[in-house]
Order: sequence, then structure tokens, then C-alpha cells
Amino acid sequence: MPDKIVLKEWSDVLAYIDSNRYQIPMSTVEYLMQHSSQYPKTAYSKGQLASKSWLLQELTEVLDKEPIDIDIVGIVGSWIGTLVEPLLLDYPFRIERVYGFDMDPSAIELSEKLNDRYVADGWRYKGVVADVNTLDFSNLQFETGGELIDTGVNVIINTSCEHMNRDWYDSIAEDTLVIMQTNNSPHFDGHINTVDSVEDMQIHYPMRSLYVGELETPVYTRYMQIGFKQKQGKTKWEDPMGYGY
Repeated sequence: MPDKIVLKEWSDVLAYIDSNRYQIPMSTVEYLMQHSSQYPKTAYSKGQLASKSWLLQELTEVLDKEPIDIDIVGIVGSWIGTLVEPLLLDYPFRIERVYGFDMDPSAIELSEKLNDRYVADGWRYKGVVADVNTLDFSNLQFETGGELIDTGVNVIINTSCEHMNRDWYDSIAEDTLVIMQTNNSPHFDGHINTVDSVEDMQIHYPMRSLYVGELETPVYTRYMQIGFKQKQGKTKWEDPMGYGY
């Protein structure tokens, strides 16, 4: 059965965050305090931190069981880059480079300032201003920092699927690990593609799943899959994990 985490009160959400893997150095906390007027407070809301903590925790458990390389990571809809440092700091991942893709130039600028130590370190992190629905993630080329980059990514992370259609997903190669999150909150600004359940998510984004679950908070439920996209040409969702839907 899919994993289900129920956090009934915001105090439960805070306890969940504290018990999981989301970590940033005190120097980053100090930077955010000094530049708090530049960064949206919602980027570090309880719900956002819980969803990132959940992702890091479950990805770690998946990689403990599966020998999957995740050296080059692309974050789709990366916003201000709050997930970059936790990914690069988490020693089990051994990530070589993270690219953050967002169509908002101001968000990419903020993400590079927030993660400037990794930008300066041979572009271990590099922000890319791009509309992800126009990129071909199976044959990735893009321009950033005045350079044309032709690279493969073996991991795609999208924690903002509700903000976009699925063109980004359709372009992903089948041997790429996908970590995706969406939710059931259509009333939030910019949420154009929400789902109603785990089953609905898996119909929209069919995968050979290594992890499927939901995280219920006091105001919405977030859904997550980790796995590999199913082969092209299948006309309906199949049940690779035997859940019996």
C-alpha cells in the first residue's frame, strides 16, 4: 500500500520537520535573516519544509535499496533554490551538480545568491532561466552564464507539479529517476494542475514506482512518487507495484 503520513496539527508538522533530514548550515540561516526582505517567507513555510523533509527522507531510503546514480540533478520549477543545499549537503547522495530551472529570472538570481558557495565551486549549483515546458529532458541543451550546456541529467525533481502542465514529464527519458510532488489544493494562486488522490497522481504521471505516498497536513494533502517513467505508448496506467487500484 502507498505510504500515508497524517499530520493533524501544525505542531505535528513542526515535529515532523525536526525529526527528518532537511538541514542547512547556520551561515545560511544568518544569510536569510540578513536578507529576509528579499526572500518570500512562504518558501520556508511549515508546509514547504515538511514536503522537502519528506522528499529527502524517502529518497534516502530508496537509494539505500536501489543502486541508482544521481550525480547530475535537474530541479524543475526550482524557484529560489531551497532544496539545493540540503541535496548537496546530504552525504549519501554524492551529487556532482544541481541545475535549477525556472522561468522567473528574479527567482534564479535569488537562488544563486542563496547558494553562492556552490555556484562558485565549479557550478556545483547553477540556475537556469528557462521555460521547462520547452526543454527536452531526454536530450538536454540550454544556455546559462553565457555558455551553451549540453548535458545529461539522471535525476529530475519537481515539487511544483501543480503549477504546470505535464510537458516537462513527457520529455523525460525512461532511464531518468523522477521525484515528483503535487497536491490537492486548487484554490492556491498558480495551482493549475492539482490531483485528488494518489491514484489520480499515478494516472497523470505513470511510473515504475519505487516510492508512493501522501503527506496530509492541516490544510492540504501532498502526494509524491519516486521512480522511472513508464514506456511511451501505453494508453492506461499500469500497476507495477501491485497496489490493486
